[in-house]
Amino acid sequence: MIASINSVFVFKVALKYQKRIWRKIAIRGDQSLATLHDAIFVAFDRDDDHLYSFYFSSKPTSTSRNRLDGALRYGCPYSETDDRADTTRIDSLPLKPKGQFEYLFDYGDEWWHEITLEEIQPPQNEIKYPLIIESRGDSPTQYPDDEDA
Repeated sequence: MIASINSVFVFKVALKYQKRIWRKIAIRGDQSLATLHDAIFVAFDRDDDHLYSFYFSSKPTSTSRNRLDGALRYGCPYSETDDRADTTRIDSLPLKPKGQFEYLFDYGDEWWHEITLEEIQPPQNEIKYPLIIESRGDSPTQYPDDEDA
């Protein structure tokens, strides 16, 4: 299906190094990457906001934050990236079904996520988007070292 106005994009968002932990999130194409960030934040039970970025690249990646030189990078409004997640609509991105991109939450702790576009659907009028439609695995504690404090 080709995206049309207000198409719904269904993403599978998996923790990059714990892929058995994932969420499926449906979001309208006219919503922003910042809105997708907010949905991921809620879906993974985060409780402390941090800088974040989305990365779109056809190049292989490694494990450090600086690894994506040349990738399209969209960050939160107060980060130092050129492109802002709050003004970038989902339907304006170079997305294809089964295509992947990455999301980094918290530049210090580096919570990397792999995001796959599962499908594009027509919107359902009675549904409020974004919507978490499926979930697998318990969310890891945001600050695992603080458990014993």
